[in-house]
Amino acid sequence: MRLKHFCTPYPIVLSALFVAMSASSAHAYLDAGTGSMILQVLLGGVAGLMIVGKLYWYKFRSFIGFPPKSTSEPEAETSVSSKAQVD
Repeated sequence: MRLKHFCTPYPIVLSALFVAMSASSAHAYLDAGTGSMILQVLLGGVAGLMIVGKLYWYKFRSFIGFPPKSTSEPEAETSVSSKAQVD
């Protein structure tokens, strides 16, 4: 029983010691390429979320009972009558 109570705080104490021994401040240089890479990652994430949202939005609409939007196709008679006749 004694060992069980001893093992519970051990990882927390060990983590606190590692954090206390780490460097307090770091001076780093970020060039312009880093900013553009971060911007590309953010824009790519937004675009991906929009695509996934669109996919699940249509699934959600069909689940609650709204029919998907129908596309009207031109009838075959109008395309035949619009062709020029060659004599």
